[in-house]
Amino acid sequence: MITVRVKRRPDGAVSAVTIDGHAGFADPGEDLVCAAVSGISFGMMNAIEMLLQTPLPAHQGKSGFLHCEVPDDYPEQSREKMQLLLEGMIASLQAVSLDYGEFIKVLDQNKK
Repeated sequence: MITVRVKRRPDGAVSAVTIDGHAGFADPGEDLVCAAVSGISFGMMNAIEMLLQTPLPAHQGKSGFLHCEVPDDYPEQSREKMQLLLEGMIASLQAVSLDYGEFIKVLDQNKK
C-alpha cells in the first residue's frame, strides 16, 4: 500500500509531504496506481520548480519513498502559489484513493 502523509503548520499550510510504499495493484511496470501517484507527485515538484523558479527540497529513496519539506523562507507570493500547487497534488492523490482505497491511503494531519 502507498501511504501519503501530509504534515501541516498551525495555520493549515502544508509543511511536508511523505509518500512511501508500493500499491501492489499490478506487477511492477504495469501498476496504474503507482504510476498515477508518481505522475502526480513528480508533476507537482516539476511545476513548482518550472513555474515558480523555486526548488523544493526533496529526498527520494527505495520502495517508492519521496519526502519534501516546504521551507519557511520563501517570499510570500511564492509561498502562496506553492501551497496552491501542493493542495492540488493532495486533492489529486485523494481522488486516486477514492477509486483505489485499498492501494493508497492519504493521511492529512489536520483533516479527517
